[in-house]
Amino acid sequence: MRLRSWRPPWDYLPAEIRIMILEKLASQKHPGWASLASVCREWQCVLEKFNFHKISLQVSCLDDFALLSPQTRRLVHHIYFRVELPRYTYRCCSKHRSRLIDINPIVTDAISKLFSILSVWEPAGNLALELNVYSPSDCEHYFKNIHLSSDNVDHEDDATPIACTYPQHGCRNGHRLQPTMRHAIQRLLKPIRLNLRASLPQVKVVTRLIIRRQLRRCISVGSFPRMFRKLNHLEQISYEPWAPYDDDQRDWENQVCAFGMRHLPDTLKSLVIFEDSFMFYGCYPIPSTPLTWPDSADPRDYIDAILASHSLKLQHLSVSFMINAETFFRQCQSTWTWTRLQSLALTSKLLRHRDPIKDQLDPRTELLRQAGVLAQQMPMIHTFVLWNCQKAHACAFIYRVEKGTASVTWRGTWELKLPSRVVEAWQVVASKRPMFRSKLQVKQEHIKAAINCPGDAIYHLKLPCQVIEPASLWQIRREGHTVW
Repeated sequence: MRLRSWRPPWDYLPAEIRIMILEKLASQKHPGWASLASVCREWQCVLEKFNFHKISLQVSCLDDFALLSPQTRRLVHHIYFRVELPRYTYRCCSKHRSRLIDINPIVTDAISKLFSILSVWEPAGNLALELNVYSPSDCEHYFKNIHLSSDNVDHEDDATPIACTYPQHGCRNGHRLQPTMRHAIQRLLKPIRLNLRASLPQVKVVTRLIIRRQLRRCISVGSFPRMFRKLNHLEQISYEPWAPYDDDQRDWENQVCAFGMRHLPDTLKSLVIFEDSFMFYGCYPIPSTPLTWPDSADPRDYIDAILASHSLKLQHLSVSFMINAETFFRQCQSTWTWTRLQSLALTSKLLRHRDPIKDQLDPRTELLRQAGVLAQQMPMIHTFVLWNCQKAHACAFIYRVEKGTASVTWRGTWELKLPSRVVEAWQVVASKRPMFRSKLQVKQEHIKAAINCPGDAIYHLKLPCQVIEPASLWQIRREGHTVW
């Protein structure tokens, strides 16, 4: 006689097992998984935590978003708000182009409405607000392979070259036949000026602000201070601006004020800045004239001073490419003590691949020694990173304290022997930590992978602290491997 297999009912399973199954189901995100929350109250309690953890919004969703109950609001930990601009007209690529529309009122009204809704939310833990502004046409003309929005970080190593063929935009079989039109670059990088009303209520619930590189239209001077006055409980900021393209495109005042860094909130604990640049990608032609600044005053000197001063209040600071480590060090004073700073990551143009220099005044090793001397004024520091990348090469000097063991590591596509004076400086840093008695470990790690873009460098250097958002890293590797 054939016996039918018996399966215990769902209710017979222990509650812990049922929750594990539902959480696994939610993490796999199969199509329609969110609708399973309506099966019963138990499923709703488990699945809604995943369903509402990150919400993607556009302007048309705000009326429904305003109706979320207080119970549901507490489940939201990340809001991705995208402002979609109108498409380009059919004349956008012709010689007789139509005039660019004013995008400032569109973005200002959208962010103002979102802030008004969030102002009634009660703080209930950490809430990240991610902003993006783009037109669907941005990637339909000269810039076919740029990413307007993507959270795909599951295939970071999938970065095979893509050959683009768009004859009407000067590209055939992966070869650019003519430079990208200047007006196309200006349109893509057009600054945004937010005119937030002073009467707009404050938003206490947002603790993290994220502006990724996919927002290529820079937010101009005056906009950030107004935004920071409304987001007065910020603890973390991740900002990935684009370097100015040329004198015509440059918003000089925005660069001088460095996105309002003079007005960074006093509540801020973590600041991560990654400055992307057209120089990393083949789809942007190199400008015929170099970038110049009025009266020969480079505003980055001003940015160095602001960041150095503000670092005294932070726990975590990472600045990539916007400034150089050596100029940052010059702004730091010998009387300062960083009582809160736990991790610091900076880039330096001195860390370039070149023939070894036997002279004791090698600027690369002197930079590492100076970093060690400065780190002696940081009693809480456990991660200190100096790194850089260029075509085919990348390197990082990493000081790390982990599980009571301190080490310095040189990791890169080329070797640099650390002189004794560098090791001794960092030995002093390690000895200042409580209960530390062991000798500082010195490591050399060689990278054999191909480095085609900054994304490859970050990926293979395995930096122990965040220098860029994971989704942005995925985007950079994809765009950096495109054959133009």
